[in-house]
Amino acid sequence: MSTHPTTTATRLEWVLRARPSGRPRPSDVELVDSPLAERGPDRVRVRNLVMSVEPYMRGRMGGEATYAEPYALGEPMLAPTVGIVTESDDPALPVGAHVLHDLGWRTEALVPVADCRRLRHADLPAAVHLSVLGIPGMTAWVGIDRIAQVRAGDVVFVSSAAGAVGSTAVQLAKRRGAVVIGSAGSPEKVALVRDLGADAAFDHHDGPAKDLLREAMAEAGVTALDVYFDNVGGEQLEAAIRVLADHARIALCGMISLYNSAEPVPGPRNLLRLIWRRARMEGFLLADHLDAREEFEDEMATLVREGHIRPVHTEFPGGISGAWDAFVGMLDGTATGKALVPLDPAT
Repeated sequence: MSTHPTTTATRLEWVLRARPSGRPRPSDVELVDSPLAERGPDRVRVRNLVMSVEPYMRGRMGGEATYAEPYALGEPMLAPTVGIVTESDDPALPVGAHVLHDLGWRTEALVPVADCRRLRHADLPAAVHLSVLGIPGMTAWVGIDRIAQVRAGDVVFVSSAAGAVGSTAVQLAKRRGAVVIGSAGSPEKVALVRDLGADAAFDHHDGPAKDLLREAMAEAGVTALDVYFDNVGGEQLEAAIRVLADHARIALCGMISLYNSAEPVPGPRNLLRLIWRRARMEGFLLADHLDAREEFEDEMATLVREGHIRPVHTEFPGGISGAWDAFVGMLDGTATGKALVPLDPAT
């Protein structure tokens, strides 16, 4: 079925104008009003409802060699986005279907059919598909189950535990029967981590990470870590290595403490302990585990519906105009859980 577009003749979109050095600046991007193109074959027109802003986007803006292609200068940027199909000839993606795609940072998108996924659990709110049922949730699930292989009785430390990935990792580790310790960046976030089920938590601003972690471990009644789920790197990674148990596992998910560094940052100074403890440290990317997407989605959707997993997200105001401030705020730690930008007032 084909319908005529119901939107105006233009769309707003954020274009990358310069490669950031250090902390991103407003002059690195521009919000432009662009004419809408004709749809063409094998594409659907989507009105974007809500987009996410993610730490990895900083690397794509800077052009560094990472696991994701850099954003092109002079072109709209990309972001995971939930939208509603407004024009389509594809029976699998009919008008009115809610879909997930990567053409965010804009109010409307022409999405190749091959790059557009219809939501399998569309009864859940759009925000859930970008948080616990989206990339952050599956990243936590893969890290907890496949990489760290968390078991009942394990002692698990999660850094950035109030973040999009960390808040889900805390809850999944507790569901697996682990003792969980979390770190966060403010008293309010520490309280949230405890409310999500952590047995102990600390604010990483309160002192040296090695001391804060040991104090939290004493509070939880444990003496060593079986698992460290690392979202931060730097000082907290070094602190975790100091207190690993024999045959411990470190899941390297992210290193947000380094993303805005203009110069290379030295690594942990105590890697020798990984040998002493016969420990395993493994980085992972979600792209290597997409075979498990439907298994993950079905499990997580059930946990959300039954109230066993709590979605945690921060919605930034301003619609598409506020997306850049939302991104920088996320990098600065102002978001709790997933950082989202509603693009449609009715979302």
